[in-house]
Amino acid sequence: MRSLQIIENYLAARGCEIQKVKDHLVEFRLPGETSRTPGGRLSVARDGSLKMWHHYAEKGLAAGEPWHAAGDIRLGDKSTPAVGTHIDQLMVSNKLTALTKVPKFSSEPEQRRWYDPEQVWRSADALLQSAGFVASRLHGRYSDGTDQKPVYKLLVSKDGVATAFSFRGDIALPAPWREGRQTSDGKKTMYVTGRDLGLDGDLAPPRSSSALPRPAPAELRTTDLDLNRYTCRSWMAGFTPPTDHRHLVKGNAVLDGAELRVYPTEHRFAGTILVPMFRPDPMGGPDTLELCGAQHLMLKVAFNTDKIMAKGSHTVGAFVPFPGLDSLMKAMANDALAPIQAWLAVADKKKPLVICEGVATGLAIQQSGAGNTLCALSSNNVMVVAQWVKQTGLSNLFSGVVVATDHDIGRNAAGRLKSNAIPRALDAAKMTGFALAVPPANSQVGADARDLLGQGGPQAVRNFIASAASAAEVEKARADIFLPVKESQQASEPEFER
Repeated sequence: MRSLQIIENYLAARGCEIQKVKDHLVEFRLPGETSRTPGGRLSVARDGSLKMWHHYAEKGLAAGEPWHAAGDIRLGDKSTPAVGTHIDQLMVSNKLTALTKVPKFSSEPEQRRWYDPEQVWRSADALLQSAGFVASRLHGRYSDGTDQKPVYKLLVSKDGVATAFSFRGDIALPAPWREGRQTSDGKKTMYVTGRDLGLDGDLAPPRSSSALPRPAPAELRTTDLDLNRYTCRSWMAGFTPPTDHRHLVKGNAVLDGAELRVYPTEHRFAGTILVPMFRPDPMGGPDTLELCGAQHLMLKVAFNTDKIMAKGSHTVGAFVPFPGLDSLMKAMANDALAPIQAWLAVADKKKPLVICEGVATGLAIQQSGAGNTLCALSSNNVMVVAQWVKQTGLSNLFSGVVVATDHDIGRNAAGRLKSNAIPRALDAAKMTGFALAVPPANSQVGADARDLLGQGGPQAVRNFIASAASAAEVEKARADIFLPVKESQQASEPEFER
């Protein structure tokens, strides 16, 4: 159904994670949403009218044009406002408007104030200790005096809000603490703002009207500094992966793991490859990148995968650069920010910048000499990373920019592509004007740059990237992908592990 494809592309372009597509309904998570059950719903009627709502948004969704108020949706004994539009108005090429929840509390008419997270932290920490909580050796962890085991945690967002919760599931704090929203696993939280703590704060700068894609407010919260410190220590203590590591020898292609690290022998994840992830500075610093998590490339398959994200990682807008990963880690300051120049200084700007999905794919492209790579880690992220490259002017520093996709052309019984990877890459190329590279038509279903490297050597990868053309040219040349396919024409081709 063409309408569903447009909806999926629209949501993906705004950093949303699509969980399920069923008949006329799409279930999705907003950027930064961590609930086990996605709260977003978008339905399409036979006449093409759309209605969108979110289970956990008391005031509804802030969607911008072309959406308009469309009444309330009943959810049990509660209701939530919905927004509506028509499918013909929902174009990915429209100016991107952030898709977020409407704030629970209306903003005050006076100008907003910004509170220094460090000041908020110190004040909230003192407030907790004055209430009888005992700080532990772990940053932001507290015990209640009955035993030494930390049972409470304090987090401070970059907009100056301190949140506390208990690992036991409940917490009761005196004023000025206020009850907050529950965590995704049902734990009660309480919060205070910089204003509640009596801090002066600074007048916040006016909000930018730029179309530069930025994470939604939920994603602007302070990164997990515990995870960042853990990642930094593990990186510095780690070793280069062995040449026969599972993730370096798949698909008959041998990759060089010199840009990566494995956890040391005595570590509980010994032998697992550690891949730090970065994203643009959420506070808007144009010259800095933020460490925002890590991907683990494991020695064996567990729960149907051999790749997992470390708990606490932020994936929206995240990427892994090659070359330059080690340079960024060594230039890290305060376990969070690294100068973007640490990456640009080692990149070969005479070669194109290639935006791809997986880490191994990026290594294959970079090590074959085809170009520098930014691994977006999933097809959902390709659009966000591509827009950042375009709108920050990074694209002007390289000989060109290519969006490279995997050969995910497998179709289901209804004739629809099983994966949205190619349509999302196509939309990213259209939106930014970057070139699009799709593996040759004779490639196996699911083939990526690493598979091409294993089958045809470095030249095959270089040819793949050199074949990049405009989105319109690729659509025309690869009608087998972009035109509907009848069931009788479909080949039953096996997906193979990448």
